[in-house]
Amino acid sequence: MKHLRTILTAAMLSIVLCSYSQEQKRFRIVNGNGMEAVISNYGARLVSLTAYNWNGRLEPVVKGHAHDNDYQNDKSLGATLVYFGKNNEETLSGKTWEVVSSDNQSVCLRYVTSEGENGLDGKLNVTVTYTLSDQNALDVDYRITTTARTQLEVTNGICFNLSGDMHRSILKQHLWIDAFLSNAYNKQKQLTGVLQRIRNTPFDFTKPREIGERIRRTNNGYDNAYQLRHPDNMQKPAAILFDAQSGRAMTVYSSEPTLCINTYGKASSSISLQPLHSGYNSGMEKINQGLEPGQVFHGATVFFFTTDPPLLMRTK
Repeated sequence: MKHLRTILTAAMLSIVLCSYSQEQKRFRIVNGNGMEAVISNYGARLVSLTAYNWNGRLEPVVKGHAHDNDYQNDKSLGATLVYFGKNNEETLSGKTWEVVSSDNQSVCLRYVTSEGENGLDGKLNVTVTYTLSDQNALDVDYRITTTARTQLEVTNGICFNLSGDMHRSILKQHLWIDAFLSNAYNKQKQLTGVLQRIRNTPFDFTKPREIGERIRRTNNGYDNAYQLRHPDNMQKPAAILFDAQSGRAMTVYSSEPTLCINTYGKASSSISLQPLHSGYNSGMEKINQGLEPGQVFHGATVFFFTTDPPLLMRTK
């Protein structure tokens, strides 16, 4: 009987610990200048982010929901998006991730897939680290390993509006993208590898201009994958977004060769800038999206905020 009681106690403790490990939590990180980000372990997502405007006021610059339950029907918003396995589906945004570590300015989260998930022959070990630096930059760092070969795509579901008002249109905000070419999608919304020239088309942002300037000439706003001109150089900005009214500028740096831009329609109040490990390197060799056992996928994105916009973006 004593032995049975011990077994039952251990089983109950295991259930409690498992339940605790699956608890949804939010983590607030703050840099030395007062910028704040909130990270949820539900989908390893960025829930909120503030940045200063030209007169020193901190305001929100990303879309988010007040409660984690609100993401049940909006799983991709702000989340870490990992498309993997034979089914190439994204499922981790609906999972509760393990918190590896957290401090005042950084949170690291991890998810280990079950064997067979999405048709996998093995398991994926995925970690993402959010760091809010004193340089007013949000750094997002991905590391993934696998026990069996799989195809992999990793990005984020963060939606930006630099005005400070998440209901205000972004059509007056200025966008610059370091790209002369776009990567065509097929009907299944997969990249084909076919590059198309965009000079002098509505999709050309090689010179900064208002997002709304030519958006009416598109079918349903911008939803394009841009092949970056400097895919192997993270020191070169991939894109710059600027809101003249608030004075905020955001420069995007990425380790990836492709930047996907989506305005979610023509009358838009947000824009996503999603780096993707796809396309071509600087030697125009096609990127291998396969991850092998023993390899480590490492991707990094930096969103750098300032109220002193680069000369390229100044409108006056």
